[in-house]
Amino acid sequence: MTLNVLSGERPKRYALAIELTSYCNQKCGYCYNDWREDGGKALGALPTEELLPLVTRALTEVEFDHVTLTGGEPFARNDFFDVMDICKEQGVGAQIISNGGLVTKEFAERLATYEPRFVQVTLNAPGKDLHEEHVGAGQNHYDKTHRGIDLLVAAGVRVVGSIVVTRKNAHLVGEILDQFRAKGVKHIALSRFSPAGYASKNAAELLCSRSELLVALDQAEARGRDHGMTLSVTMPVPKCVVEHDDYPHIGFGGCPIGTSMQEFALGPKGELRNCTLHTDVVGDAKTTSFAEIVESDVVTAYRDTTPEFCAPCPHRKTCLGGCGAAAAGVSGNPRGLDPFVAQHVDDDLREKFRAARAGESAFIPASSLVRS
Repeated sequence: MTLNVLSGERPKRYALAIELTSYCNQKCGYCYNDWREDGGKALGALPTEELLPLVTRALTEVEFDHVTLTGGEPFARNDFFDVMDICKEQGVGAQIISNGGLVTKEFAERLATYEPRFVQVTLNAPGKDLHEEHVGAGQNHYDKTHRGIDLLVAAGVRVVGSIVVTRKNAHLVGEILDQFRAKGVKHIALSRFSPAGYASKNAAELLCSRSELLVALDQAEARGRDHGMTLSVTMPVPKCVVEHDDYPHIGFGGCPIGTSMQEFALGPKGELRNCTLHTDVVGDAKTTSFAEIVESDVVTAYRDTTPEFCAPCPHRKTCLGGCGAAAAGVSGNPRGLDPFVAQHVDDDLREKFRAARAGESAFIPASSLVRS
């Protein structure tokens, strides 16, 4: 326990992602929620009488710059606006990640009165078939998501777009960006697919190669340059694979765990994790102070270990070898090399991906072999 906790001072941290529910009306192949296989049925979520006090504690025990309300699908909770009330009472800004499919005119107009920082909504293709191939076919998600975006924009709620860039849609990123721009949405998160959690089993199917990602980035750079779109790659893209300076109109970030920019994740059962993609629990927030958990050694020591492959690299202390959660999902080693990099330098992984893509065998990630 550190001095801040002992002295009663509130530690300051950047953000807290609150996973309000494990339920989602979609089943995205790229979803990092470890519980996505059964739609979150087995995991469930905290009841209102437990969730609301927990959120209040989080925002009073730690000084967060903002919270991100996510899930599952956060708009599926009947007490969603009760959570927004707590954020408002505590003076903490709230941003929301949603698929937009549950938004109605009345909901959008009520949400607008809270003045959220933004609602982030994902489109993964310029047409219905490929979008639904990513998020789960048969439920008309494409049209529902478009309608949700339109309703939010009409109500005056700021919408930030998102594209999960995969092997299947990388060549269409420009067209998707044009759809967002036509709706007046000019801030976009390019969420490079990262095979963490549930998504690890789809690594061979969805993980971009370097050349595929460059196609997507070239299209995005042109939209940023020519149309003033604000574009950010929100998953780590190590500089050994892509030179960031080649894309001056795109922002690139790294893994923020253990830094001042970390966004902790509060899970559907009250567990606190290092981020939404990681499955390892760093503390039980129902029984332990948030302040104690965020200052614990397990958080601060995260950056002490980097993959062996990265040892000679001058960027290793900032890059950390990419996404550790993806490494955990695919190889079983949370401090291993991100599969986005490993697919180009690890002959065994490359062969497994090739065989899976050719239909010769199924790709089985290491996370699927771990006994629960």
